[in-house]
Amino acid sequence: MMRAGHIISPLLCFPKLTRRQFIAGIGATALAVHPLLGCNGSNNTRQYPKPKPGDTYFTQGYELSQTQSAEHLATFMETDHSEYDLNGWFFFGSLVDSVHPDDIGVLAFSVQRVGLLEKILGAQQVPVGVGFNSKSYGKWEFWGFYTLDVAPFMTVTADPWNVTLLSPFASEPPLVTMQTVSGRMGQVDTVYLIKADIPGLDAPRLKAEVRFRDRFGVINQGYGTAAFCVQNITGEQREMMKMFHGGSAQSYLESTGDPMICQGDYYYQMPFLEVEEFSIMRGDTLRSKGTSGLLWADVLSASYDEQALKVYKDMLSTFFAIQFPEENIAMMVLRIDSANGSMPIATLYSNDCERTRNSARKPLYSWPIDGIKIEPDPESKWVSPVSQKTYYLQYRIQLESVHRNADLTIKMVIDNQEVVTDQETSYPGLGSVEGTLDGHPVTGQVFLEVTEGIKQ
Repeated sequence: MMRAGHIISPLLCFPKLTRRQFIAGIGATALAVHPLLGCNGSNNTRQYPKPKPGDTYFTQGYELSQTQSAEHLATFMETDHSEYDLNGWFFFGSLVDSVHPDDIGVLAFSVQRVGLLEKILGAQQVPVGVGFNSKSYGKWEFWGFYTLDVAPFMTVTADPWNVTLLSPFASEPPLVTMQTVSGRMGQVDTVYLIKADIPGLDAPRLKAEVRFRDRFGVINQGYGTAAFCVQNITGEQREMMKMFHGGSAQSYLESTGDPMICQGDYYYQMPFLEVEEFSIMRGDTLRSKGTSGLLWADVLSASYDEQALKVYKDMLSTFFAIQFPEENIAMMVLRIDSANGSMPIATLYSNDCERTRNSARKPLYSWPIDGIKIEPDPESKWVSPVSQKTYYLQYRIQLESVHRNADLTIKMVIDNQEVVTDQETSYPGLGSVEGTLDGHPVTGQVFLEVTEGIKQ
């Protein structure tokens, strides 16, 4: 959640880009690799193009390392993958202050690597950022910078996982550290520690430290053996899904073998990260401290071809990471509006989901694309005093199929959760969720991110 700078001024504080703005921006300016061919048949007789090294694609085989075992998957998630156009680790969710538990806090913490200017700079860029918001403060505080993926400024190791970004000034402590204290990434009961100590040009430095434990494990937020999450589909693919596969992207992929090259990413999520201890400092002032909270993590790798150049330029995405702690159930609802039209995704996970060979949980259920309805409440508009843009503070999500149904209401817990950048604005933030799932009442929390693509 940040806008990047460069190695010459690595401590530059800046307006911020969200994760999905970076994804849209990279897609909009990626180098053309190869054209994507659509599917024109309801069986597997079509000859699809073969993926090239560095492509992301759908597969039901085990040729990719992360598909082969739990250890292989952990290593994949812990590794900085320069072969892809984008790779990153994203943590976000709630922090509960021990003294003022009603003053809910919101955390956003990310390190990503993008290959946009590698040919010019000789190395890939690394945008980094840390954000904190709370009811009492009422707006995001962000610190961020970006550097290059070169030693000694950035180091990444696996087993144990450790990502460290150093200041160019030897007397300064590390700017950011993310690591496993025990266990392997994605595995149940692994303990993580993320820390930041970032000075600002015109504000006191931010010090953040959060320790948390994974009680659930990693999930495949996608299809096939490699968690390929479809981000956009052509008109031809859309019609095929509706006519022959009941609107199911999973059925279409598994039946046709269409690799959908660069139409999605390898997407792994850890939906239940229980905070054990945290502190947020601004200068010498303690902003928040506690021993509870609930985070969500995204770990993804993506590649972009010439199709993405056209499709993602003016992308708008609406992303909901939904947690029902009492039921031990998680949901992701995502709608991407691009030049290829709208691509909605809704998946459900529980602690009794089946697992793939690499031990990641499969979706318990995925709704068909025409059974996903996301509507903002027109009476819940909030106008930003900074950008003058209007956002919705309440949404209704209706998920319908012959097998499962859900009717959920989302309400933001803080009005002002806008992030303003030089080129664009977005709204990432924490909300509450309540409603019904298969007719049973559910309550929980949600992290919402509404993002427009960067205008080129």
